Amino acid sequence: MEQTNDTGYSALAVAREWPAVLFMGIITIGLGVVVLVWPSQTLTVLSILLGIQILLLGIFRLISAFSDDTESPGFTGFIGVLLIIGGVVILRNPFTTVEVLATLLGVVWIITGVVGIIEAMANSNAEHRWLMFFSGLLSLGAGIVVVAWPAPTVTVIAWIAGLYLVIFGLFIGATAFSMRSVAKA
Repeated sequence: MEQTNDTGYSALAVAREWPAVLFMGIITIGLGVVVLVWPSQTLTVLSILLGIQILLLGIFRLISAFSDDTESPGFTGFIGVLLIIGGVVILRNPFTTVEVLATLLGVVWIITGVVGIIEAMANSNAEHRWLMFFSGLLSLGAGIVVVAWPAPTVTVIAWIAGLYLVIFGLFIGATAFSMRSVAKA
């Protein structure tokens, strides 16, 4: 009889999902390669997409302010207007937005790295603790470089992001193959 965890999934059922995990690893590597090949264009496109998303979110918030079931139409409308303004500002200055996004990405990498390192150190039963620790260390280092760089260039930040994605994708792929060996066993 298969052992199940608290969520009701057996380890074998999870391990059988290794092709999906491998696919995510390949996609992550591919994204990293695209960022490495076209760094500034990729980040500018990302910034423009973010601006469009925020603009549309603001429009939807503004429209929902006039809905009968909105609890606080004034506040909802105000948030909608702020989001619309933010979206327009991002669309007018996508390169500046890229620098802000890079800084935020660096902060996220620092937090992710610290959490990964702590998790690896605290979880003595983890099978691949060294992998978790190294991944956390890599994320922490990349985040510190991005945030602490005195005059960061978007191209360097994109290369760091691309390299990070390629390495992270390789770790995901390695995890998929570990899952495959569990499924075969």
